[in-house]
Amino acid sequence: MKTFDLELRVKTFGSILTWEIFLEDSTDQSKKVLDWLQETDYRYKKLPGYNIEDESLDVYASCRGISGGSITCEVLIKNISQDKKVISKVKDKEYAHSSYII
Repeated sequence: MKTFDLELRVKTFGSILTWEIFLEDSTDQSKKVLDWLQETDYRYKKLPGYNIEDESLDVYASCRGISGGSITCEVLIKNISQDKKVISKVKDKEYAHSSYII
């Protein structure tokens, strides 16, 4: 088991009606990230002491809205440098996914 401090930041572009972020398993509703806080130009969720069972953190993103809209989820892992972001576009029919080696 790995434990680390995690922060997610979501920015929306265009006309987005709904969006959602899942950690580890996009088919398990209990893994959906809820209770986002609002900053000036993005929403964020801090998850201190987050635990995973394996060697990687999986992040899934999805959005619905008008064509041309998208969301970007930036994943910040304390003391681990990662340049990846998860980007979901309205036209995509499946969850966007990125995996982060811990």
